Amino acid sequence: MFEGMTYEILMADVLSGAPEGVDTRQGSIFFDAVSGICIKIAKLYTDLDLIVEMTSVATATGDALDLRAGEYGIERLQATKAKYRVSFTGVTPQLGERFYTDGQYFILKEDEETGTLYLEAEVAGIEGNNVYAGTNAVPVNTIEGLESATFGAIYENGTDAESDDSLRQRVQEKIAGPAENGNKQHYKTWCESVDGIGRARIYPLWNGPNTVKAVLIDGVGKPCSEEKVREVQEYIDPATKGYTAEVNGKVYTVGDGLGEGVANLGAHFTAAAATALTVNVAFKAQLRSGGSTDTAAQEAKAAIEEHFRDMVLSANDAEDTVVRLSQVGAIISGLHSVLDYSELTLNGKAENITPGEDDVPVVGEVAVT
Repeated sequence: MFEGMTYEILMADVLSGAPEGVDTRQGSIFFDAVSGICIKIAKLYTDLDLIVEMTSVATATGDALDLRAGEYGIERLQATKAKYRVSFTGVTPQLGERFYTDGQYFILKEDEETGTLYLEAEVAGIEGNNVYAGTNAVPVNTIEGLESATFGAIYENGTDAESDDSLRQRVQEKIAGPAENGNKQHYKTWCESVDGIGRARIYPLWNGPNTVKAVLIDGVGKPCSEEKVREVQEYIDPATKGYTAEVNGKVYTVGDGLGEGVANLGAHFTAAAATALTVNVAFKAQLRSGGSTDTAAQEAKAAIEEHFRDMVLSANDAEDTVVRLSQVGAIISGLHSVLDYSELTLNGKAENITPGEDDVPVVGEVAVT
């Protein structure tokens, strides 16, 4: 707003208004007298510009954006910790025991609802998502009778604290489509206010009158854990009566509809984790000098995973997450180790893949020849 009020412009304006006959050359008494004042005024305009930016949702960042979001009842999602299933040979350690691998530390915990044992990263964030199933979990303390401990499949992905762009989008969505009176946007806002939920797809009347379903996606664009599903279900519409619904061969838990959560009385809400739709990628590659098929496959998998994550977290509905052959091809063309490619297929076919309403695309095998 005040970007035109620079020191140079202010000085030129002041000097042009000097009394006739006064020496205004650089180094003159008049020039030196007004120079310091113009510097201060220019800085004042810069500060005013920054203040204006920080008071707008569209341009605010950091703590200023948190304040603006708070005015609409929205808080920045905090980082969450990665969790892994774990198996033991010999005795089962006590809860709270610490384990480590590759410089990362984990604590043994139990899901109170299911009794599942898992290792939770001590440090929150996506860095904890990189442990492969089958990796040894080394106990920090000596545990008598424990022969081995092994990481299993990831139980819940860790997420970083919400970015400014994501928080800004949620605030703007609430402003553009008021979240009130239990409307569709209101359910979306409720779901996405839970730490670890990156996106929620809302389907009203999905199983008849007074029914609402939310398909939940975590902060890295993958299906969220059953623990998060229960947390969202309990928050919006607790399910204590044992109601279920079977749709297309899949059984869903249905909330009681008693108004004991934030949902309106009579609205039966169902929280469901998204379903992973595996996408296997195969192509022939002309490699750059020094490149290998293994390197190309690793680069391709990482780049396609990033594309899937961005696509899923920026889309409101499944129809916006079509895996397009052309987009995957563009990603492959940009790989450092690949000069050119041909015969690209997704799940064995040279065609786009359209996920179902519960699906999120997840990269499977990447084969490069």
